[in-house]
Amino acid sequence: MNPDFVKSAGILLGGVLATIAPYVASWIKKKYNKSDESTTFLHNAEYRIKINEVLVEIRTLTGANRVIVLEYHNGNTAITGLPFNYASMTYERTDQTTREMMMNFQKVPISPFCELLLDVQNSDQGVVRVDAIYKHQEVVKFNKFHGVEIEYVYRIGGNIKAGTVHLMWINTEPFLTADQQQEVYYKVMYIDELMTKMKKYK
Repeated sequence: MNPDFVKSAGILLGGVLATIAPYVASWIKKKYNKSDESTTFLHNAEYRIKINEVLVEIRTLTGANRVIVLEYHNGNTAITGLPFNYASMTYERTDQTTREMMMNFQKVPISPFCELLLDVQNSDQGVVRVDAIYKHQEVVKFNKFHGVEIEYVYRIGGNIKAGTVHLMWINTEPFLTADQQQEVYYKVMYIDELMTKMKKYK
């Protein structure tokens, strides 16, 4: 075989491969990314189901009318760049007589209850009880506007930015025993573990 022909064919083939390689790589990446996104979606859905189950356990243990998870986020980026401007209810479990409010509690400004968030963050036990005599009356007013008489707020994990679990009572004023509070605390820690295991989309 003519060496010049082989050399020319090799150069031509190399040029073709160099031209199409980026397109082939892009196709492969998209194919596997779609698979990864689908796997991540299903993976996260399983953990979300487990979190809802834990909320039911907490509600059953304490007799709360509503148990929720709030997560904190930016929503649309603010011009000042300030982080965690908003709270959204991402999980909710209620008893049979309590109206669900999760769909209406999305992207709510955190300014009305910043004092509460600081108290929860600074609590050695990781929990704060909000009642009629709670020291920050603006928080009490905020709760009453939403029909909440008593609320226990637990920090998820070591930092408030991971979110909070809220136990709410509408028409009663319970006091959770130390044992009940400790058991709820362990369940909240399990929620933290589940949320940590959830994967982010690439």
